[in-house]
Amino acid sequence: MNVLKMFRRQPTAPAASANDALAPIAGVTLEQYAELCARMARTGDDEETFVRIAAEQGVARDNWLAARAGWTARMEDPATARHVVLPYMPLYQAALAQYGGPAATASYDDYVEMTAMINTSTVEPRRPNDLDAMYARFGIDAIDWSQISTYWVDRLRTDIALGDDFARRVAARIDELDAAFLAMQ
Repeated sequence: MNVLKMFRRQPTAPAASANDALAPIAGVTLEQYAELCARMARTGDDEETFVRIAAEQGVARDNWLAARAGWTARMEDPATARHVVLPYMPLYQAALAQYGGPAATASYDDYVEMTAMINTSTVEPRRPNDLDAMYARFGIDAIDWSQISTYWVDRLRTDIALGDDFARRVAARIDELDAAFLAMQ
């Protein structure tokens, strides 16, 4: 392969506007999509169940399938992700609170530990820091983690002293976990 060719600037498509990124897909708005996802959150991963729930909310099968594929693509596309994910998360969290049962909670100390468990400063060997181990330890799943994290991130953003304390405590706990891991190597 020509090395110079690798470094040539490639033409890029124009950046998507927020309006384009938030346009309904198959008639499903971002708000509707967030509500549907919240209603489906604790139903497993069965497409027919998703289709049934969508139909119960007035969204036909083909429209649901197109909307799910389209909104997922927009959230994964770097050109549109920030325009979609930022407004989606609060919509989803609000809908989850309404349709997903009681919100998961965790103490501040547990949130510090959870955050430290999924972060590491080690390079080689790298301390395992997967979400599944943290979920198992605390008896939660991805939906619970989303609710817990959203709650604490909102608190930490609005309380600077708490945010500073959190950063210090998490960094110290990461150091402890990393040291214990490296000592076993």
